[in-house]
Amino acid sequence: MNISKDGKTLIFSDDEIAKSLDGEKKVYVTKRINGEETHNKIEKKQKKFDFNNEVVIGVNSKKNQNMSNLTKANEQKANKKSKQLNGAKSHLKNKHQKRKKSSKKFIKACGILFIIGIIAVFAFTAPIFNIKSIEVKGNSQISIDTIISISKIKKGENIFKINNSVIQNIKENQYVEEASIKRKLPGTIQIIIKERSVKYQIKLINSYAYIDKNGYILETSSVKAEVPIIVGFNITENELLNKKRLEIIDLEKLNKISKVIDSSKATEIDKLITEINIENENNYCIYLESQNKKVYIGNTNDLTKKMLFLKKIIDEEKDNTGTVYVDGDISNGFKPYFRPE
Repeated sequence: MNISKDGKTLIFSDDEIAKSLDGEKKVYVTKRINGEETHNKIEKKQKKFDFNNEVVIGVNSKKNQNMSNLTKANEQKANKKSKQLNGAKSHLKNKHQKRKKSSKKFIKACGILFIIGIIAVFAFTAPIFNIKSIEVKGNSQISIDTIISISKIKKGENIFKINNSVIQNIKENQYVEEASIKRKLPGTIQIIIKERSVKYQIKLINSYAYIDKNGYILETSSVKAEVPIIVGFNITENELLNKKRLEIIDLEKLNKISKVIDSSKATEIDKLITEINIENENNYCIYLESQNKKVYIGNTNDLTKKMLFLKKIIDEEKDNTGTVYVDGDISNGFKPYFRPE
C-alpha cells in the first residue's frame, strides 16, 4: 500500500487487491479534517462476462441465434423478392424474344409458301410437263392398250394432274391385283401393275369362268384353260357372271382345294390333276385325265401320305384305267388300292 503525493489517497497494489474474494478493487480516500483522518472506500467492480449480452466466437447464445435467424429470414425475403423481380424481367424478355422469333417464322413461312405457289403454277401450266408417252410394266395377260385405255390417261394433259383415280380405274379390271404410277419428268407416265393369274376354272353351260387362288372371278371364256376344273361350288352361273368374287362358303372350300394342290406338288401329281370334285366334303375326288384314273382321297387329313401312295400306284398301274382309293385312315392301318375298269 502506498500513499499518494497529496497524502490523501491510499493506493493498493494488484496483489493486495487480488486477495479480495469478490474480485473488487478497493480504493480508500483519506481526508484530514481538523487533524483527523477519515477513510472513504471507493469500490470498482470488475465487470462479469454475460453470455446473453456478449458475443463469443464459436459459442451461439439463444439471443444471438435468434438474431441470426432473423437476419437470415430478412436475407431470404430479400433474395426472394430479387428472384421474383429477376424472374419477371426474364419472363418479359423471353416473351419478347418469342414474339420476335414467331414473327420471323411467320415471315419465313410466308416466303416459302409464296415460292411454292410460284413453282406450283409453273408446274401445272408449263407445256414441258405435258404427257408425251405412257409406259406399262408388269402385264402379261392384259394388253398395254387395254391398260392405257382403262386408266383414262391422255397424252397432252399435265403430268402433275394425274392422281389416285387413275389407279382405281386400272383396278376395275379383275386381272389387276395391284397398280401404281410413276412420273418420269418431264413428260412420261409409267404404270406398274401386278396381275392375278388363272388358278382354277368352273364349267358353265357354254363357257368357263376363270378364278384365281383367292377366289376372284377373272372372266368367262369359251376357251377351256389348262387349269383344274372345280365341281361343287355353291355359286350359281348367274352369280358367276355378275359377281367379282366367290362367297365365304365357297372360299372355305377353295382353301381346302389349295391344300390338296399344295400337298401334291412334291410328287408332281398337281400337274396331272384336271378336275377336283368337292360335292362330298368327306370324300373329295380328283381326275387324272392323262392317266385315265379317278382318285378318291377322302378328306384333307394325311394328304402328304395319301399323295405318296397315289404316286406309287400310278407308277405301277400307268397302263391301266381305273380308280384309286386313298380315302381311308392310313395312320390306323388303311392300305390304299387300285381297282381297274
